[in-house]
This record gives sequence, structure tokens and C-alpha cells, in this order.
Amino acid sequence: MVFFASPKTWALYTDMTAKAWRVAIFACLGAMVFGYDTAWWSGVLGMRAFTSRFGVYDPATDAYVISSALTSSGSGIPTAGRILGSIMTQYIADAIGRRWCMLVMRILFIAAIIVEVTAQSYWQVVIGRFLNYIPMGIAGALIPVYQAECAPASTRGALINVFTWFVDFGALIASCIVFSTHTWASEAAFKYPMGIQLIFPLLILAALPFIPETPRYLCMKGRRTEALAVLKSLRKDEQTAENEMIDIELSLERTADTGSWLDLIRGSNLRRTIIAVTIPTVEAWQGQSFMGNYLVVFLISLGFTNSYLLSTLLQAVLLICVTLCFWMSDRIGRRPLLLFGSATMWITFYIVAGVSGHDSAVTSDARKQAAVAMLFIWAIAYAITYQPVVYLAVAETPTTKLRSKTSGVAYFTQQCGGLIVTFVSPYMQDAGYGDMGPYIGFFFGGISFLGLIFVYFFYPELKGLSIEQLDVLFEQRVPTKQFGKVPRGATAAHESVIEGKALEGLEDEEMTGEEKGAEATVKSV
Repeated sequence: MVFFASPKTWALYTDMTAKAWRVAIFACLGAMVFGYDTAWWSGVLGMRAFTSRFGVYDPATDAYVISSALTSSGSGIPTAGRILGSIMTQYIADAIGRRWCMLVMRILFIAAIIVEVTAQSYWQVVIGRFLNYIPMGIAGALIPVYQAECAPASTRGALINVFTWFVDFGALIASCIVFSTHTWASEAAFKYPMGIQLIFPLLILAALPFIPETPRYLCMKGRRTEALAVLKSLRKDEQTAENEMIDIELSLERTADTGSWLDLIRGSNLRRTIIAVTIPTVEAWQGQSFMGNYLVVFLISLGFTNSYLLSTLLQAVLLICVTLCFWMSDRIGRRPLLLFGSATMWITFYIVAGVSGHDSAVTSDARKQAAVAMLFIWAIAYAITYQPVVYLAVAETPTTKLRSKTSGVAYFTQQCGGLIVTFVSPYMQDAGYGDMGPYIGFFFGGISFLGLIFVYFFYPELKGLSIEQLDVLFEQRVPTKQFGKVPRGATAAHESVIEGKALEGLEDEEMTGEEKGAEATVKSV
């Protein structure tokens, strides 16, 4: 496989129209608030202006501090908002459509940010963030689904990665703003970062008229003419759009799903649901929530005085990595990325815990620098593997009728995991409770190891396969390692070819006489 071919040969160039790119980018503007809010909160938790305004004076340190209980509540309670948003999404998205669900998301963003900016108490800030996290939950569950239902199979990974890029871009903007204001003595130090995020939902609101409904949702609702018109506007030629339209209709007719909740665990859907739910759950438990909410505080605990600069540099590195790796999920594949990410994140967090030591006061500067280097490597591995592939796994694994429900359930379990980690992490590290300190890295690293095992045995390679083709493969219960041997580019309109080709990857001794006959028939064609 040639990884670094000319960009003009990439599917992003050959299979994408200007309108398809415009739609993909406009749809992902909501992700900027997603990344921005987490990053500014992580920064203000260590601000002198913020702690003196909402904290309690500690004579022992001669400084104002926010207790572990308040820190935990301020970071954990908003996460419950994401859970609520993920629950709401499947009802709204299936009832009024993906596009109008985005409008609901934007209105909620604006209202929540106003509550944050006008906060006169710590708990009003928390309530504002809780309200802000509701549309974040909608964004996380909805936008990858929207991209998957609009994208060509060859670019699905890259376009869902656009969402990840905007998350990191928003986080970088927040880190830069916090870095520029963290030395201010007035409340403006944290009010500015809160208020600037209002720009993003206003931009999203302006972009809504240029975002169409997804063709698969329109087909599911029987609006074939509209669906075909959207497909023709998003594809390079009309014939490609018409062929894809046939595939979508055949897939909807073939699957027995009624769209009910019980369908999530019926037949081959159970396997798909387990995959779609487990990957984001592992992602939440292996340290992402900790890094997002407590990185600055963690760096300060290690004795770094330039923690804000380090946090900003880290966000810049993450954005660069995501930008350079748009092609990876569609070129290298989802499965190799997750295997590499799990192994790297497991090893680096173990090294962070090992070299940091339990008492930062006696930890040498060299060991502290090694810990920071490992955190950077962890973050880079996360940015190019789990961060984009998690949304891919959730968006592309389910059937069309169950996609919004599966996405909601997957995002719900992910955010529940993030909520627990966010609430518990301060207590796990605090000397008065768990007293783990930097040794918390052993816990997160262990979760990454479990993720490595799950991906190796249960997560199939889905790159380049159309959503309708995946329906056939899962229905035929093709083994995990055989997905990668199925030829890309086949369509659900030629179901017999897909099934026969899938069987070619199996060993002869594993095939029944009927399967061998199917294989022979396909080869004769």
C-alpha cells in the first residue's frame, strides 16, 4: 500500500465536490464550542483571579484554593449535561431531522453561554456549563452521524475527522485566550474566555441555510425525490448518486429493523451495538476526561510554573497532528490506528506514573520533563487514533434506521464514563482521599490495555465499505479479521457479489458446501 501518493489521487480530491466540502465544514462548526468549553475550564481552574473570586483562603499555602469537592462538581456536573444531550438527540434527530436538530443545538448553546458570562457565583458558572454541555451532547451524537450519512464511503473517515479537527481548533483558541488572560487580576481574566465562545453558535446559525438534510434520513422518511437531489449535489456525477440511491433503498428494504430500541440487541445488531458502545466507553475511561479537565492542575502539581504555555503548546501540537492525519483513517484503516493508539497510550501513561513519583517535591527536573514528554506523546497518539475513530465507530457501525439511537446510547455510555472519571479523579489524587497523585496514570494505562485486547479480537476494519455494504457483512456474521479482505467499492445492489467476496477470505476448511458453491458462482461471474 502506498501511503503518500499524490494528493490528486486521494478520495478527498477525486470523490468530493466543492458543495460536499462546504456542507462538511459548516456542519462541524458546532464542534468548536465542544473543544473550547473544556479547554477554557481546564485553564481557569488554575487562574489566580478565578480561585480568589470563587475559592477559599488557605493559610498554609497563603493562597485561595477551590476544594476537591467543588473542582469535582464543576467538572463533573456539566458532563451530566452531555449525557442528557445524548439522550435527547435520537428523539429530536429522528422526529424532525438531522438538520433541524442542529438548529435546536445552536439555540441551546447561545442561552447557556449567556448564563455562564453573567455568573455571579461559582454555582451559576457550573449551571451555565451544565446547560452548555446539553447541546455539546447533541453535537457529539449528531454531527458524526450527519457526516456519515452524507459522505462517500471512500472519504467517510476523513469527513468525520473534520469534526475532530474543529474540536481541537476550538480547544486551541480557548488555550490561547486563557494563556493571554491568566495573569490578569480582574474577573475579566475568566469572563473573556467565557464570552468569546458566543461567536461560534452565531456562526453556526448563519451557516444553517447552507446545510441540507441527509439523503439517508430523507429516504427513511420516504422522501426519495429530495434525497436524490441532495445526493446529486454532493456527488461528482449523477450516475454515482443514482447508484447510491438504489443501494440505500435496497438496504432499507432488506433490513427488518423497525427502529425500535429492542432492535439494538436483536440478531446481528447486537454485535454492532456492542462495538459502537465499547469503543467510546474505553476512550472515556483511559484518561481523556482527565486530560481535558485537569491537565493544567496536574502540571501545576508537578511543580511547573509555565503550565499554561505547555497546555497551549499541547493544543497546537494536537491540531497539527489532526490536520496532517485526515487521510489516515481512510488510508491506513480504523483497526490499525486503534491498536497503535491503545498500545501507545497504555505505555506512556505507565511511564508518566513511574517517573513522576508520588511526591513532586523530591522528583527531579529531568523526571518531570520526561513525564511531560510522555503526556505529549499520549496526547498525539490519542489525537490521531481514538479521538477521530471513536466518532467513526459510532457513526458507521449501526444500520440506517438505528443510527441515531445507537449513537445516542454510545455517547451516553461514553459520557457516563467521563462523568465518573471527572468526579472521581480529584479524590483519587488528593492526599486526603486516594492519595494516588501521579500514580493515577497506572489506572488509565490499564484501561488502554483492555482497549487493546477488545480492538484486536472484536473491532473489524470498516474503511472503504459503504454503509449499505456493512449491512450485508454484519448480517452474514463475517468474522472480525475477514472484514479487511472484502473488496472495497462493491455496492449493496450486488449483494451476491459482496457475500461471495466476503467468503473468499475464509479458509476452505471453515466453509460449508453451500458457501463454497456461492464462492464458485461469484468467481464464474
